Amino acid sequence: MELILSDLFSSDLKMSSREIAELTGKEHKNVKRDCALMLNELEVDTLRFERIYLDGMNRQQTEYVLDEELTLTLVTGYSVKLRNAVIKRWKQLENQTVSLQDEINKICAKENFDKALGSIHGKGLAERKKTKKANSNVFQSLLSQAQLKLGLRYD
Repeated sequence: MELILSDLFSSDLKMSSREIAELTGKEHKNVKRDCALMLNELEVDTLRFERIYLDGMNRQQTEYVLDEELTLTLVTGYSVKLRNAVIKRWKQLENQTVSLQDEINKICAKENFDKALGSIHGKGLAERKKTKKANSNVFQSLLSQAQLKLGLRYD
């Protein structure tokens, strides 16, 4: 499980051009244009940041997925209010990540405590099995929350 955790929380947070458009009130096609112009000017391969999604009519469309640095680079050309909206969203994403990491750390600490307690006493194996299953269920629930809240995928 440590490999999953490190992958989950070391991965960079991303923001899509659709979310940027929503936050700034701009049309998505214009945000995509701005992304392409910015990436070309930075001499970065735009294809590295493109992703396909299905629109409301089930058609394939393109969006850009940017890390924090590129998102902030993009929106610094926008108005103060628009920049502020995007920066607030980044803070939300970061806080969600920290909050979920804290919860997972607590579950891992409890699991380690339960394991140590079972080893010290050399008894209560049935009780240890119950706590292990309960801890595992809570842990899986937190991973599901991370996927939903942060839009992350893990296997």
